[in-house]
Amino acid sequence: MLMQLYVNDELVQSEHSHLSTLIDELVSSEQRVAVAVNQQVVPRSQWSECLLNDNDRIDIFESIAGG
Repeated sequence: MLMQLYVNDELVQSEHSHLSTLIDELVSSEQRVAVAVNQQVVPRSQWSECLLNDNDRIDIFESIAGG
């Protein structure tokens, strides 16, 4: 079943119910990103347990290190 998700304010239809699978599809493996679902940051260690729901809003931010 396709879900409608909003990824960085763009409508995306996806079959993926886990955040980790969606991120794997949308982001290259060498890119370092931070992710929020419905304005709540989800630590990378919880991506595989995070279930997505229809109309969730996912924000993907490029992670930049520096000082």
